[in-house]
Amino acid sequence: MMTPEQLLGLEQSHLLSIEDNTELLGQKFQCHHEALVPLAKLIRQSEIDGIPLRVVSSYRSFDNQLAIWNKKFHQEVELNLRDGSKVNSQDLLPEERVKAILNYSALPGTSRHHWGTDFDIFDACSIDQGYHVKLMEQEFEPNGPCGNLHAWLEDNLKEYDFFKPYAEDMGGIACEPWHISFAPISKAALQEFPFELLRTTLENSTLGGKEFILPKLESIVHKYVKRICQE
Repeated sequence: MMTPEQLLGLEQSHLLSIEDNTELLGQKFQCHHEALVPLAKLIRQSEIDGIPLRVVSSYRSFDNQLAIWNKKFHQEVELNLRDGSKVNSQDLLPEERVKAILNYSALPGTSRHHWGTDFDIFDACSIDQGYHVKLMEQEFEPNGPCGNLHAWLEDNLKEYDFFKPYAEDMGGIACEPWHISFAPISKAALQEFPFELLRTTLENSTLGGKEFILPKLESIVHKYVKRICQE
């Protein structure tokens, strides 16, 4: 299993780096060493079936996630809201900005991408034809660029021990039909989540808005980390 530091994205010895010349057809990313073979089989089957998937985001370190968070908190960034509308981050009061960011971006230390078990995927054909990936629910609707992939995933994910933790809006992270997770490792990671180390790490970080986050950290973790869809 993973250490507390690995679970928070602070240490990477559980990962494999997938280079361009592997069997994963030119894809390049990092993942948990036990997730590699199941993911490779999933990708290979998608290609055989004519609906090739591509990994567009995989492992992210604590520092990577911190940079994403702080850009959205401190700079003028367009945030997606749950109702499909958008808002300039700097038009929101700081506490409201934290809530808006949490719709689609995890606090550093709480992202499932730290584990190397979770992947954001997209239809490779659409990307190869020049489509700019947005990672929006509409892209996975029947007439969207990933409509066929969405249907294929529904029929095939479980066979390879993957599931979608955000298949539905459970009131925490908004629906993310592009996010898949390798269940045998990610389920155990969630059970072993190191809350106290998270608190200490965030206290000592440059996290934007932490004066609003730390007093509510326990409820944030319950809502945005542990509230997921099951297989």
